[in-house]
Amino acid sequence: MRGVMVSNGHDVVRTDDDGTFRLPDRGSFVFLTRPAGFTASPWWQPARPEPITFDLAEQHQSLPFAFVHLSDTHVSVPGGMAVGSQRSKAALYPEGGLAEELGDFLTALPELAPDVQAVFLTGDLVDHGLPDEYAALMEVLGASPAPVHTIAGNHDHMNGSHESVVTAHNYLTNTGDPAEYERHLGPRWYSFDVPGLHVVAMDWHTHELGLDDAAQEAWLRADLAQVSAQTPWALLFHDQPGRYVLDAAPRPPVATFSGHWHTSRVVEVDGVLHVNTPPAFFGGLDYSPPSWRKVTWDGERFTLDTIALHDPVGPEAAGALRKATIAATPRPVPAAGTRRPGAGLVAWQTSLAGAGHRQGVSARGDRLFAGSQHEDGPAGAVQALDARTGEVLWTAPTAAAVKVTPAVVGDLVVAAEVTGDVAAYRADTGEPVWRRASSDPLRRFAWGAPTPAGQSVVVGDQADLRRLDVATGEVLWRRTDLAPHHNLVNHAAPLVVGDLVAIGWWPSPQYPRGLDLATGADRWPAEAAASLADLAEAKRLLVMGTAAFDPGTNAVLMPGYSATISVDATSGRLRWVASHEGTFSPASPLVTEAGVVVTVGGRGLRLLDAADGGTQWDVAVAPAAPFPMQPYAKTGGTVLAPPLLVEDRLLLPGLDGTVRTFSLEGQELARLDLGIPIAAPLTDAGEHVVGVGVDGAVFALSKGDLS
Repeated sequence: MRGVMVSNGHDVVRTDDDGTFRLPDRGSFVFLTRPAGFTASPWWQPARPEPITFDLAEQHQSLPFAFVHLSDTHVSVPGGMAVGSQRSKAALYPEGGLAEELGDFLTALPELAPDVQAVFLTGDLVDHGLPDEYAALMEVLGASPAPVHTIAGNHDHMNGSHESVVTAHNYLTNTGDPAEYERHLGPRWYSFDVPGLHVVAMDWHTHELGLDDAAQEAWLRADLAQVSAQTPWALLFHDQPGRYVLDAAPRPPVATFSGHWHTSRVVEVDGVLHVNTPPAFFGGLDYSPPSWRKVTWDGERFTLDTIALHDPVGPEAAGALRKATIAATPRPVPAAGTRRPGAGLVAWQTSLAGAGHRQGVSARGDRLFAGSQHEDGPAGAVQALDARTGEVLWTAPTAAAVKVTPAVVGDLVVAAEVTGDVAAYRADTGEPVWRRASSDPLRRFAWGAPTPAGQSVVVGDQADLRRLDVATGEVLWRRTDLAPHHNLVNHAAPLVVGDLVAIGWWPSPQYPRGLDLATGADRWPAEAAASLADLAEAKRLLVMGTAAFDPGTNAVLMPGYSATISVDATSGRLRWVASHEGTFSPASPLVTEAGVVVTVGGRGLRLLDAADGGTQWDVAVAPAAPFPMQPYAKTGGTVLAPPLLVEDRLLLPGLDGTVRTFSLEGQELARLDLGIPIAAPLTDAGEHVVGVGVDGAVFALSKGDLS
């Protein structure tokens, strides 16, 4: 066939009239750019001096072209995490996906999505980069009913090693050896065509490590030089590509598809759609349920259908769970004062413009303010509701999801979008007042809410933390030196106590930081870090969420990995660490007169002695959620959000759709079934308690029914 693109990973040529080609003798592989409507098996071969032949075969492809976007399968081998093994010592989780889970999903594709023509799998195919994992993966891919296009991720290059390195771009990642990937899957950068679209796959990890960045970029230019400038192209990359990657291309792609962050994030930057998809076989680092995306290309644009995987349920619940945390799925609204079957009094119920997730509402006077997300496109919203009736008073659409609770300061509402953009709206009308653009909308993954501090807010992450004047959006101070890079999604918002800003993150910096509210300068002395250093190796200082302040002991309490950490608010020195079984537990500790209530993710509640962290009582809540939402979890633990203290009662929302009431002695007093998972904290709104379901339903409950 004439005009087929062939490459050695450096040069790109097209076949002559008789189908022959000639390439310089360099590179490890020779591979085809498979034309639209064709495939070849194999489509790549090891480079050698002898002639190389490829046999093209027709393969049905048509517009609209639908494909599945999967990422971060982390295929593990059963039993490979033996206690004491290198794998177990390096891991924060027992296993990734199992080969049978991926195999079952691919086998079911003709039923799940009969119009799907391919699968794009964007890296971290296996968990530790070992031969046994690759062997299990290859067996599954060989049996797939749809062609699977893969790219490498950082885990694919581990080859059993878990050594860390900071790259030239100040990115913390593991070292890389691509030998096993190449042995099993061949070229790590290549291209192929589907109807009306040229698709480029590249190896982010070795590019980031500087092993072959120049070679990949030169090949990309050579590849696109062979493609008409009028032909759109898309990029498959394990991590969300930054400017330094996109600027190396001669023209921008129409879209990029990535993973790595274990999050759901869809944004548009400079006209390019960027789609980041979470894992399909365990909970995401953004506490999203296992999900996959069906993507449809119609020749001009992409449309997304993101689907959450859940346990079998009835047809009424299935629709809401399928789009849980993804898009609003309005349910029948009960009349005011309706008592739901098996539940309490629902004062009102309203559907937001988008889905809910871990963001609750803010209450101010007779108004509530909420952010929401739409994961099937780059969109979200900030909305105001009447606290008495649930009526939507105004809606301010946003260019990206709002996954955090808006902050109300004076007569303005401040919200952060997942790109890192921060904007203020008039609380009475929703009219935009100012917008502070993100320092890097490609690389900011903003899940930390703005924290009010007088007439300002403190907002950002460890690589770009700012204090903004609420009236004008002016930057009062900014810290970009707290960590070298923001490379994992973080859920910690700053804690402001008087003139102290206290915050912790993971994986860096390795210890919490205390800053001066007025200037942003360090408040906690260097010896505070030394007192915490012994815990770094135990992973206990991986701060998962927003801290709380205990005025009785002058302590900052932080939710860490499998632990709660108490730090002296004045000096920053460690006081105590209380371990628990909750691994990733992002809920803020709750300070009560009885002690510190800790939410043990996936398990239940625990009361700690504020003085020494000793356990006073422990209550387990049976797992009954329709899907897991803790990172790497495969079973649906019920507990994720913190309880709300109302008088002397703890109101605990659950992922099983139930609100449980506990006494401060740990006794369960009541249950209310609301029928949809609740991952967000409840809000005290005067006579009502207000919550947000993962379907975007905002509901108000009578306090009397919760006691």
